[in-house]
Amino acid sequence: QGAGRVPDPWQFMMRELPDVVLVRARIAEPGRYYHRQRAIVLRRGLLLEEERRYLWHELVHALRGDEQCDAWANWKMELSVEREAARRAMPVEVLEDAIAASVNWYDFVGRTKVPEEWVRFRIETAHPAEKGAVEAARRWQESA
Repeated sequence: QGAGRVPDPWQFMMRELPDVVLVRARIAEPGRYYHRQRAIVLRRGLLLEEERRYLWHELVHALRGDEQCDAWANWKMELSVEREAARRAMPVEVLEDAIAASVNWYDFVGRTKVPEEWVRFRIETAHPAEKGAVEAARRWQESA
C-alpha cells in the first residue's frame, strides 16, 4: 500500500482478519458486527462509498473484539470506534495527497472514496498534530 493511496477495507479484512466473514443482508442498520460468529453484516444495497465507511467501522469493532456493539447503550465506545475507523479509512497521508491533487472540496471528497459527511467528521476530529495537514480541506469545507 503506497503512501497517499486510499486504504482498501476488503483487502485489509482478508489480510488482518481472515477469520471474519462478510455478509450482505437486509438489515435495519447499515452495519453490524457479531463477535461470537466473527461476522460483519452490511446492509444490502449500500453505495460503494457507504459500504467502505461502514465496513471500516465494523472492522474496528472486530479488531477490538467488541462483543456488545449497541450505539444507544454505549455511545462513547461507538464514537471511539468511529474516530478510529475514519483514521484508518483516511490516514493523514491520504488526506494530504488528496488535498494536493484536488481543486476544491468536492474533488477532495471524491478522492477519499467515502461519503462527504464522514470526510467532514474526519476533518473535524483530526488529531492536533494533523490539523496543519488538513487546513486546506478545512477552508474548502467552509466555502462548500
